Amino acid sequence: MKKLILIQNDYPSTGKSTLAHCYSRYLNTYGAAHQLISLVDDAPEGAELTLDASTLTKRRLFEMLEDSPITMIEIATGMGEFFNKFYSNHGLDRDLYDADISVSVVLPVTSEGDSFDAVIEATETYSDNAEYTIAHLVTSSYEDDDRAWDKSYAARVMDMFEAVELYIPEIGFQLEIELRSQHASLNEALLDPEAEEHFGKDFTKWMNRVMGQIESARRYLFGDAFRPTLVPKPIKKTRAKARAA
Repeated sequence: MKKLILIQNDYPSTGKSTLAHCYSRYLNTYGAAHQLISLVDDAPEGAELTLDASTLTKRRLFEMLEDSPITMIEIATGMGEFFNKFYSNHGLDRDLYDADISVSVVLPVTSEGDSFDAVIEATETYSDNAEYTIAHLVTSSYEDDDRAWDKSYAARVMDMFEAVELYIPEIGFQLEIELRSQHASLNEALLDPEAEEHFGKDFTKWMNRVMGQIESARRYLFGDAFRPTLVPKPIKKTRAKARAA
């Protein structure tokens, strides 16, 4: 069974790109075939693996899904409502099921309550035709604010859908300084195959913690579509917070 992973939240700065690149880096570590596509409002001409919303059709989507066992679509800020309507209007729940493609919806959130709105919107669109992951973008103050999520209506809804929660740690002061000194963003570092060498031990420590989170939920995230071809160094699992009704 193939896997379609949708990473979306129209609230800005929730970490969609960071999360997408972390997933991709994890899959690369195992040599697991996948593709990462960005759905945007206005794609630059000739941009690879960038999908312009104005050219999106059901036929084109399914052609892209044929290319890899795992397809991740990072839905740009502001495009979540568009894709939700596209999914509903084209009856994709039925067609994806018929094509033996399972759907996971990954919703990165912050401590800002407004970032929870995407959770409710997603369940109204995908209902029980998808699996859900909540990815918390952790900041130094997030631990105190985590109670806002726990008390929210969105959290109760995710309980009903048995969503898994992942915690993406903050990068830390030293790594932030290193990135700035090299005029690089975190996403640029994540795309660098030799990032551990270029950005030092603080990047390696942060990356290991992220990889541990993904490892703990690998089966849930990627399912049978995860087909490793490499045997990397063992990744230390960190606890993923699974919620069950």
